[in-house]
Amino acid sequence: MITGHRCALRYTSETHLAPILPGTSKWVKLKRFIRTLLLVSPNHPETKKYLKSFAQISNENKRQVGSYPPYIIHPFSTFRKYWHMVVFMALTLHLLTLAFDFTFLIFHDETYYSGAIRFDLFLCGILAIEIGLKFITGYVVPGTNEIVLDPRRIALNYLRYCRMVYELQRVLPYILLLDYFDRAYYQYRVESYLAFIIYLYAAHIFRFHEIYDYFKIIPRSLALGARTVLIIKLIMNTLYVLHWSACLRYILPELAFSLQRNSADVLNLVTMRFNVAHPNVNQFLTDIYWRHYRNQNNVSYPTDEPRIVIDPPVYDEYKKFYTVNRPVEQKIFDRTFMLIKLDEIRKNATIGDKYLASMMNTVKISLLAGRDNCAGIHFTNNILTTFLVLGGWIWFTYIMLIMIRSIQSSEQSQTKYEEVVNEFRAYGFNKRLSTSLKRRMLKHLECRYRKRYFNESTIMRMMSDNLRRSVRMESCYHLLRYVDMFKGFPPTLIEDIVDSFTYEIYLENDVLIEAGTRGDSMYFLASGTAAVYSSSGAELGRLIDGSHFGEVSILGKGHVRTATIIAMEDCEVYRLSAEGFQKLIEPYSHLLVEMHKLADAKIARVTKNKLKLSEEELYDNFLQ
Repeated sequence: MITGHRCALRYTSETHLAPILPGTSKWVKLKRFIRTLLLVSPNHPETKKYLKSFAQISNENKRQVGSYPPYIIHPFSTFRKYWHMVVFMALTLHLLTLAFDFTFLIFHDETYYSGAIRFDLFLCGILAIEIGLKFITGYVVPGTNEIVLDPRRIALNYLRYCRMVYELQRVLPYILLLDYFDRAYYQYRVESYLAFIIYLYAAHIFRFHEIYDYFKIIPRSLALGARTVLIIKLIMNTLYVLHWSACLRYILPELAFSLQRNSADVLNLVTMRFNVAHPNVNQFLTDIYWRHYRNQNNVSYPTDEPRIVIDPPVYDEYKKFYTVNRPVEQKIFDRTFMLIKLDEIRKNATIGDKYLASMMNTVKISLLAGRDNCAGIHFTNNILTTFLVLGGWIWFTYIMLIMIRSIQSSEQSQTKYEEVVNEFRAYGFNKRLSTSLKRRMLKHLECRYRKRYFNESTIMRMMSDNLRRSVRMESCYHLLRYVDMFKGFPPTLIEDIVDSFTYEIYLENDVLIEAGTRGDSMYFLASGTAAVYSSSGAELGRLIDGSHFGEVSILGKGHVRTATIIAMEDCEVYRLSAEGFQKLIEPYSHLLVEMHKLADAKIARVTKNKLKLSEEELYDNFLQ
């Protein structure tokens, strides 16, 4: 008996690229290596979903190499697998730092955030490259699962519904505006800055789904379960929304505060301690930052209006100035907000301290844990608080519904599949099965259900006979088209044959049939690759998707198998038993007579020339 596949045949290139010959230059080798990265990879998480066997992968590479330009990138290539991870990291960092930079770096000098500008431009460059690569990367058509590699169709699909225009918004180098808005803030021109912040938030707050589009390749590569991926996705989305909301909540009140109605007409206190006779309280906080972060730089940040300069610039002086000069009816209006900002100056709070404080307050409001007035009780803060409360309630209600749905329903054939896997593991543990056997059991389960469990017998019982036969014909008819013995069969008989198929799975190194045994079934290889051995153990050839063997066995002649067939990879096989076939063919006696004549002629031809035939010819005549 032959155990396991031992390849003795000449190697056939899976990529269908020209082989590397002795003396080939390094440049040619490099180009061939790059081209290989652009072809289908068996290790891509999506490959097994759409291309079930080595033969299908090889045919797909043959189609790409022979019919399309060399720059076309297959969506299941090694390059796309790792490039997706790169774009995921770049997009995540870009969207997170964008909100952070325009919130917390705006008050500092340009030299302070020059590194942040270069870093974000680098991320924008990666995202811009991704837009260009989408014009030469194939895609899968939903529903039909057609893999499109034609450059024209790829471009038209990407330009449809203005998708490119939408994606361009995320790669625009907004960070280059940071210096402009920095100067606008210190020159009391915050209207444009405020409008930009609102636009930035509205355009990017819901872009977390784009991050997940690139993230999904990672859990599939790590073989994470559906529930684990769902939890990770919810955590990522929650942190993303909270981050943007925390940044907005920090900067928006400061900008709105600078836009309040001018109250200089009621500030009639004149004190020699200040260089301004009628200080403008609306610009009070801006001037404090100008003094603290800019060292009273009038050259880089000129303004037509006099600035408030307090000497010495200590917390108590600022507090006293603000309290004395604020109108009586407005003293409490933003008292908490101003005192917090002044306290940040006194403590010389870092950017990290400010961010964490804003994040904690945002979480508190979003979780409906209480109202927070540290941004003041004016109109802007009321709007922000209302938005966070409403948004938090909607978001966390959504999370609860998703978790309940995940627990109660098997949405999710994927979730149900994981439950079945757990049962298999528990069974293996209880029976004390070896690790290798348990691994093969799980591999069989994965090959059978493709990680999405379904109860086929229940589904078939729910269908009418006509619909059930149509489903089977749709999935199996192509396997019978090239069987010589079945040519001329009426459609009803073909449907009966297909309906009697038994679905089986053979894992790598499993024996499908063995030489010397009595044949009692015919086999159809739906997907996978199998090796064929003679009785002496020589490898004669390989069977790929669509192959069939053993048709003589179903005629009830007690035919002895002349070859051993071993699975080289996971194989999906449909088996037609001799007993079942005899019952189906019985009403068609004339067809059975013709099949016997055809089989007898083949056996007689081989028997007569047995000594003259090579093992490969014996394989061709006896196996098929």
